[in-house]
Amino acid sequence: MTKISTRDWRALPIEKWNANTHLQMLVDLTEKRFGVDYQPGGRGGKQQRWSMERGMLKQAQGKYGNVTLRKFIELCLDEYKPSAEYPFVQFTFMYAYRDRNWAVAQKAVADAARKRRKEDEAEAAYVPVGDRW
Repeated sequence: MTKISTRDWRALPIEKWNANTHLQMLVDLTEKRFGVDYQPGGRGGKQQRWSMERGMLKQAQGKYGNVTLRKFIELCLDEYKPSAEYPFVQFTFMYAYRDRNWAVAQKAVADAARKRRKEDEAEAAYVPVGDRW
């Protein structure tokens, strides 16, 4: 069995994601949705900005969990309207100015988990009646 790279966010189970997995998702989705290369936000040299974003992603991952963090990023990307000056959204911007999406992401994840639980309970409670005909 071959090991799945932590950067392969499409194939890696979400419980095994790390900051680099989330960052690769951002890079790929930025290219797909906005047609530009992702660059980290913030101040300092490029390496410092990449490190800062990794740190922010790791902090958010620890606080909210992988599923909520992914949903948060997807919500921010969905609502972002690119402009000539800002052709894509950076995680530093999302984290600083789109914090209202954390609550939306948490609710969406909780609702999905509740729905999945109800479906599992209904499936477990199902008892076949048998062939009556």
